[in-house]
Amino acid sequence: MPLPERVAIHCEATGYDPEVAELRQIVAIRIRGNRILTGSALRLWPGCDTGVGEAGDLLRAFIGDRPLVGYFLDFSAAMAERLIGSPLPNERIEVSSLYYDRKIKAASKHAVDLRLDSLVRDLDLPVRPDGAFGVALAAAMAWLRLTQEGR
Repeated sequence: MPLPERVAIHCEATGYDPEVAELRQIVAIRIRGNRILTGSALRLWPGCDTGVGEAGDLLRAFIGDRPLVGYFLDFSAAMAERLIGSPLPNERIEVSSLYYDRKIKAASKHAVDLRLDSLVRDLDLPVRPDGAFGVALAAAMAWLRLTQEGR
C-alpha cells in the first residue's frame, strides 16, 4: 500500500486580497509519509515561465486529491483556485492552527506567537522561511514535526 501523500503549498502575490492580487509564484511540494519530496517540487511563475492556463493545469495535476498543507493556507488555496479556475475540494491543514493547539495546551494565559519565523524557531526547524519555496518547505516540516512527534 503506498504511503499517504499531502501537498505543502504557498503562493506569493502582489497583495493579500485573493480577489485582486496578482499571482507571482506558486510552489507545491509533496509530502509522502515522513518524507518531503523537494526534488520533485512544482515551482510556477504563471505568465512568465508558463501560460496561465498551462500553469493551472500543471498545478491541478500535481495536487490531485491530496490534502493541502500550508501557512496562511486560505490565501494560497484561493490563489490556486483562481489559477486553476475551479474550487479545490481538498482537505486543508493549516500548520499555524496545529501549532496553536499544541501551544495553548501548555500555555497559561500567555499569547501564542503564530508568526512563521517564530513557529520555525520554536519547532527548531532547519529552514529559512524566505520566498515561496522556503515557506512551503517550512509548512511541510512544521506539519511533520507537529503530527509525527507523538507517534
